[in-house]
Amino acid sequence: MTAHLTLIADHVENPANTRTLCHAAAMFNAACALYGAACPDETPAVPSIVREELAAYRPLVACDNSPGAAELYGYRLPAGSRPAIVVGNERRGVSPEVRRLTTAVVEIPMVSRRVNTLNVAAAGAVVLYYLSRPPGSRLQRRASPDRRRPELLLLGAADHVELGSAIRSAGALGWRSLFVEDRAGVWFGASHAVQTEGRAAARRAKNPIKLVPAAATQRYGFEEVVVITTGTHGTPLHHAHLAGGDRQLVVIPDESSVNGELEDWERLGRHVRLVRLDLPTTAFVYHYRLLATITLAEVARQVGQRLTAPGGGRGGLRYASELTVTGVLPGETVFLDELSGY
Repeated sequence: MTAHLTLIADHVENPANTRTLCHAAAMFNAACALYGAACPDETPAVPSIVREELAAYRPLVACDNSPGAAELYGYRLPAGSRPAIVVGNERRGVSPEVRRLTTAVVEIPMVSRRVNTLNVAAAGAVVLYYLSRPPGSRLQRRASPDRRRPELLLLGAADHVELGSAIRSAGALGWRSLFVEDRAGVWFGASHAVQTEGRAAARRAKNPIKLVPAAATQRYGFEEVVVITTGTHGTPLHHAHLAGGDRQLVVIPDESSVNGELEDWERLGRHVRLVRLDLPTTAFVYHYRLLATITLAEVARQVGQRLTAPGGGRGGLRYASELTVTGVLPGETVFLDELSGY
């Protein structure tokens, strides 16, 4: 674990996102500070810093999807006595005055052409996960990466914003369809007001993601089922094989409302394997979007991205301008721009 790591919110406007960023920092025993950001009323102890104080952090690493940024996967945090990670405003990124002070820039590689950022708190959690441990393997470049992409089930989410942010992460990281077991009725059966808030109804994207409803009584025939947990049992996430293609189902339950010990995981497939998201502390505020996005980022790293054709520029695999979604499965098609407000 990197000592004294600090997560800095740079001009993050939404107090709810700022609060969740502070919770993400606590998950990794990191400090949290605000630079020109909205301070949530419930967390008055989070310090606000000025430019002179910001300059004292070394190294100061920005998380920003911008030209020249290093890929997060396999990145080694530069040595320093007071390291800090900066995440910026979702619309504008890290501010110019902060970029001038940074010593490095890292990015979480995206797949979606339209949604090239994650929810800022989810992005902060992903960066902390990878930079608070020894550097692992880099993102692989492959001829046919999507043959390795497992199916995905988001199970039992208790809050529409947390679920929507997880769906946004899945779309941004390359999933074109996923299963949603909506036990709490926060998505398919939600009221109009909840749908409007949750989906930020801006129907202008060309990259949709297919959401297939799943019931708690349904049975599936996957060869392998991988259940992600924050418990003490199972293979650590960074050691688990999570690129088994469409014969593998990755299940991310909302542990704030789902008791994994009481679930009949065998109904989903032949072989069930527990994978634990090992965190340095168990005393943290649970947010489904944070745990789900860390998991999805690791799966996306293992799946890899397409080899860039000569002259094709940077960025690897991208969605085509329009994605044809199969009509075989029932469900709902959500355009990724609808999820940009999470």
